Amino acid sequence: MKRYPLLTILVFCAFTLACRDEGASTDHRISRPGEYSGFSDAMYGEDYQRTSRYVPVSDGTRLAMDLYRPKDAATGDVVETPLPVLWMHTPYNRRYSNNDGALTVDSYPGTAGRLVKYGYVVATVDFRGLYASFGHNEAFNRGEWVTAARRDAYDITEWLAQQPWSNGKIGMWGCSATGGSQMQAVTTAPPHLKAVFPMSCEFDVYPFRVPGGMASAQGAPARLLSTQQARDAAAAPVDGDTDGSQLRAAIAGHAGTVEDPGYAPYRDSIAGAITDPASRQWWVRSSPHTYLEEIRSSGIAMYLAANWDEGPTKHGAFFTFNNVTNPAKLIVGPAGHCGWLAVQSQTGFDITVEERRFFDYWLKGIDNGIMDEDPVYYYTYNAPAGTEWRSAKRWPLPEETRTRYYLGEGSLGTEEPAGADSKDQTVVAYDVTPGNPAAGGLVYETAPLGADLQVTGHPAVSLWVSSTATDGDFIAAIEDVAPDGSAASYNVHGRLRASLRKLHDAPYNNLGLPWHRFYGADAAPLEPGRPVELEFELLPISTVFKAGHRIRLAITFADRTTPRLDPAPKVTIHRDSAHRSYVTLPVIHPD
Repeated sequence: MKRYPLLTILVFCAFTLACRDEGASTDHRISRPGEYSGFSDAMYGEDYQRTSRYVPVSDGTRLAMDLYRPKDAATGDVVETPLPVLWMHTPYNRRYSNNDGALTVDSYPGTAGRLVKYGYVVATVDFRGLYASFGHNEAFNRGEWVTAARRDAYDITEWLAQQPWSNGKIGMWGCSATGGSQMQAVTTAPPHLKAVFPMSCEFDVYPFRVPGGMASAQGAPARLLSTQQARDAAAAPVDGDTDGSQLRAAIAGHAGTVEDPGYAPYRDSIAGAITDPASRQWWVRSSPHTYLEEIRSSGIAMYLAANWDEGPTKHGAFFTFNNVTNPAKLIVGPAGHCGWLAVQSQTGFDITVEERRFFDYWLKGIDNGIMDEDPVYYYTYNAPAGTEWRSAKRWPLPEETRTRYYLGEGSLGTEEPAGADSKDQTVVAYDVTPGNPAAGGLVYETAPLGADLQVTGHPAVSLWVSSTATDGDFIAAIEDVAPDGSAASYNVHGRLRASLRKLHDAPYNNLGLPWHRFYGADAAPLEPGRPVELEFELLPISTVFKAGHRIRLAITFADRTTPRLDPAPKVTIHRDSAHRSYVTLPVIHPD
């Protein structure tokens, strides 16, 4: 009889130890934005094998590919186990991301080379007609949209899926043009493309490339990021091309490259430099939103990223997120265009860790909870320490209050104007610099704020204007002015060419913001001296204007695209009871 209490104690102890052991196997697991451990830690060596080759696509054109495969940490042998593949379709050199010899996979935003040891094969592929790839390129870093190249990403994806070292689950990574190439790939819906991570790229290409309809004058020199000669000189040959003959043959075929689409001032313009007849209505043909139904039907999971302090590339992530029905997440950091290394340095947030969480879920089937979290994760400037990174269930934030701040005599305030014939005039200054929008323009400021004010979302402006000319450019920017007079801005600006002021219903969810079709038929000149209303959105932001600071709206009238008139015209901002000019801010009130 005395054995039973002892047996009970032994069973209880064994059960307790088992529970403790089981808990020890899971308690260390962490999966939250920017942090990840215990789910799929590094399983292979720090080193990888790099090989390169040509891969033929549907029409026989050969594209240059680099492959990075993991090695066994103990033996150094290349791992033969089928693994998921992450690839980048790039116009910026598949091998090297800059002139110091840094590999694209290790230094280009997203740094997918860091994921090889976690059980991924990584690939980079030169665009058709660029660097070491054969074929003809048009429109440089957006050349994947012309008819000949439309299936390139599809074909490469499916080729990768069929290789013996691939498990058939393919993802894509990259930023800017290599974010845009992911969007293009999704429009073709390759069966084995399961997830993409496009950063800082467009949804509606016209306001990205011609913001506000402010096109340069016909004949103005194009701003080229590089030249064909420079790209050819930097091209890396593939393995086996020991005498360089294949690379020379590829480069010979690059003759006749079309660097820029040419003069296309309106959304419906025919791009004169594009030779492909089906692609000459370039801003329509090369815009992801044109293929919204194909994107939705693909079902491909998307993790969309942008940074607050970048230019027109900023808007794409927000509108893509709000228009797709695909599984989707959105992250916004506090840096410039593709500046995720700066984000990591400033805040500790590592975007490559976030990539691993996302691709582990979609390509390896690891249930790490990433898709159970709030889908939106964003940084708020000037928030209390430790609360800068925040999450939300949707965008725009459901608690935003759209608040009008009316223009007064150098002032901004929530009280509507009551006077008559109130206005401000100035002569257009053509040499305003982007870094100092308050110079050469008109400035309106709030009184010093009595309490912190959070602004998170998409501002917009409504301006009543007139001019002595028949057209004009109007640029609005918001700044945070400190008590010492210093001003900070995070690319919160918008612009509009007055002749293209006509509003239309957007063909997609535009979040209720003003939308302009920008067709040639919409152009309507100003009647000198007659006020008209201009309504346009500003790029989004999340920031806290601190107590004692002022909110500044700076309005300028020219940038590098603005035609210079002599004499410079006089412009007027009207701000009376009949012409209420205001900026709308998405204010978030404290709970």
